[in-house]
Amino acid sequence: MQMNRILSYLLIGLIFSSCASKEINNIEKTVEDYYKVFNKRQDLDRFMSFYDESIVLEDMINGDRIVGKEALRNFFDWDNSDFKNLSANSLIVSEKITQENKAVVKGYFTRFKWNQTEFEAMHFTTILTFDESGEIVKQVDWINYPSTLVDYNKRSNSNKWIK
Repeated sequence: MQMNRILSYLLIGLIFSSCASKEINNIEKTVEDYYKVFNKRQDLDRFMSFYDESIVLEDMINGDRIVGKEALRNFFDWDNSDFKNLSANSLIVSEKITQENKAVVKGYFTRFKWNQTEFEAMHFTTILTFDESGEIVKQVDWINYPSTLVDYNKRSNSNKWIK
């Protein structure tokens, strides 16, 4: 009787651990696909398909808080002809950590031109939170913008979001 109970607990534990492992693997694959699409910067519809309708993006440095998929699409503004990528890649990912329904990604955006101004590469760290269907419901960005891109006297204060 005791041995059956032990075997039952082991079986239940294996089932739960395989589910958790599958969830992490799915998130790892989704994050990989997400950054491949972002890197090419050619298919905004595909890129937006990674997001839930109720997505919240918080840009901690610039103080932007974007709520909703349509607002996020407008915020990204991929169709703007003033943007010119100056490298084969839009970004380089150097580290990825996934755990449960979250991913932390570190890397840098490569050089680009906006209007006639050329901008240097910029470090970024992003936290992505996924819902049960594998869509991004929250994105928190820390981007090392050049001082010419952020007016620190006029930007929104992301500290106001502290609850």
